[in-house]
Amino acid sequence: MSPGRGWTALIAGAALVAVGGAMAAEPDMASLVQTYQKGVDEQAVGIVAAKAYVEPSRGSTEPTPQSAVLLVLLPYSAAFETELDAVKAGLRDSVDSYTRAVGEIEAARIDYERALVAVGAGNLVKNEATDARGRAEVTGLPAGDWVLLAWREGGHQSKQHKVRDQDAKRYPDIPSTVTYSMVTYWRSRVTVRKGETVEVSLSDRNVWMTAPRQEGGTPKPPRPPTPKKRR
Repeated sequence: MSPGRGWTALIAGAALVAVGGAMAAEPDMASLVQTYQKGVDEQAVGIVAAKAYVEPSRGSTEPTPQSAVLLVLLPYSAAFETELDAVKAGLRDSVDSYTRAVGEIEAARIDYERALVAVGAGNLVKNEATDARGRAEVTGLPAGDWVLLAWREGGHQSKQHKVRDQDAKRYPDIPSTVTYSMVTYWRSRVTVRKGETVEVSLSDRNVWMTAPRQEGGTPKPPRPPTPKKRR
């Protein structure tokens, strides 16, 4: 099931979303956000405080703060959670699945955010980023369950591959260098309570998923068809 099809169904008021053969019960989007909007109106809100860091290699040193970690907090949705699980489950199925994973995660997130905006609940999409201390605080969150999705892109890397002479002649535009960056994801379900602060740690020990974002080039040159031997 492609990301977005489930959200079209939610907006239309469907109750079931199927992903990879699994069924996830979900009320229509307006009902899903009703409790959260009520919390906004009644000021029944709390805070999520995130800390991103790399564990020290030695016990005597301090953790290294991770800046520029992007976070989004969204009202908890079983359908959204199932879409994320489906992407990770297929991560190692093939090279294509591995290289498409980042795009599929982004598509699922954007579709969900658009669905919230479509029912007038764009205020429930909460974005933040960690500062130089590796900290980020999201305030004004209505009481209830939320999905926290955080990610950080690593440095840009390049990998060269040899292009055979016959491939270079047949496909002259094939680049011999592939550029990409690795995207590290954290994901958790957090419960916000009125007047309370929820502490969330994002470290190298609780990474949810890591996958590449290809920026240029092609992983391998296409192979020309092998001519059939005459009998």
